[in-house]
Amino acid sequence: MGDIDQLPSVGPGNVLSDVIRSGLVEVVRLTEIFRQAQESRIITNAHRINRGLAPVVASDDSLSDFYAITATSPEDAQAKIVHLVTKRIPDAFGFDPKKDVQVLSPMHRGSVGCSTLNQILQEKLTDESSASLTRMGVTWRVGDKVM
Repeated sequence: MGDIDQLPSVGPGNVLSDVIRSGLVEVVRLTEIFRQAQESRIITNAHRINRGLAPVVASDDSLSDFYAITATSPEDAQAKIVHLVTKRIPDAFGFDPKKDVQVLSPMHRGSVGCSTLNQILQEKLTDESSASLTRMGVTWRVGDKVM
């Protein structure tokens, strides 16, 4: 099972895509949205993006399920991501930044790659004095998220 509108596989191979393209299996496309409310900005904007249109972003500070943050450089984006995770999202929604917030990055290297963001967020969110384990140049602390 898969979703044609999701990002492609991160790892090697495109098994689902290859099976669908082969024509050897029946393919059914779901048209009803179950995960978010029909009026969700996530859904509205996903459909807009699929049609080649820009997403609609709230012009005020009202609560929403879709936000767009503009950054002028990778370093600016990094600072904004760290602020969002450690301050803005917890303050606005009452979320625990360690348990309730997940950051996804489409790359490993660079200022906004998962390696750098993991290290910075670890420094901000976990206790430096907690037990740790270092393997292959990465230090893991008690309380780190691992996927």
